Amino acid sequence: MQLILLALVILLYSFQTLFCTMFNKKYEGNCENASKVFCVLEGVAIAVITLAFIGFKFSPSPLTWLIGVLNAAALLCYNTSMIKASERGSYAFMCISYLFGGLIVPLVYNSALLGNPISIWQIIAIAVMLLSFVLMNYEDINLHNTPVSYYVYCALLFISNGAYGTFLKMQSVNNDAESTQMIIITFALMGVMAFITLLLKEKKSTLAAFKINKSAIVPLVLCLIIAAAAINLLVYILPLIDLALLFPVEDGGVMVVSALFSIFIFKEKTTPLKICGMLLAVISIVSLSILGGAA
Repeated sequence: MQLILLALVILLYSFQTLFCTMFNKKYEGNCENASKVFCVLEGVAIAVITLAFIGFKFSPSPLTWLIGVLNAAALLCYNTSMIKASERGSYAFMCISYLFGGLIVPLVYNSALLGNPISIWQIIAIAVMLLSFVLMNYEDINLHNTPVSYYVYCALLFISNGAYGTFLKMQSVNNDAESTQMIIITFALMGVMAFITLLLKEKKSTLAAFKINKSAIVPLVLCLIIAAAAINLLVYILPLIDLALLFPVEDGGVMVVSALFSIFIFKEKTTPLKICGMLLAVISIVSLSILGGAA
């Protein structure tokens, strides 16, 4: 049952990525504002949908507020760093940076601070997953004449993506009953921060950035609904599945499914190296699932 729920999380996040990509492609405003506008709308949508899901009962403890605020800052740092890094250098290397962070940082927290040991076979399977990330992106990496600031933003992506997953797990360990309330705090504050950032940049033209053209509305609405479902399902299964299984399988699964979407929907070119990376990811997912099932 746990693996079925994890597979559903993978599908939800994969479709979120798909519809987010469609929205960015169809958004007719200033392309630099697309991500900021999406962050504002995502923050509002997830906060409202989650609040409705729990019956509009909202009374988080001080610790939940603290974790939510820290996670909102991590999420905003992640979104901002992704925009800044993509403006300065290789998108493929940037992807490797945040994927590595999303796996390594929570696993260090899980092992070092929570005292949950990782077996040698899990370490090997996770190493294979990390290698698959490199292979799937390697041919698109171009670091020629890349400024130092690009690597700084990639490092921030590594840390912030890892911190986001770590704070989610931290909340589930400290007070799982308030995990949905932490989600509300995280995304509501992230949306406010994104709006302030947009306001400082666009000033009087801020509201004009939210004029969504008809072709972008459908993928936007679908993305927001799926995003709300995905994060709520993720925090539900966080206490049920060990992090050594959860995040590697989730990230690897989303990477593989998103790559398949790129090939069959966006008609992007594939190569033997990318196919090899996808196969390694699948092998790692199966291995971790078997190890997780045996644990």
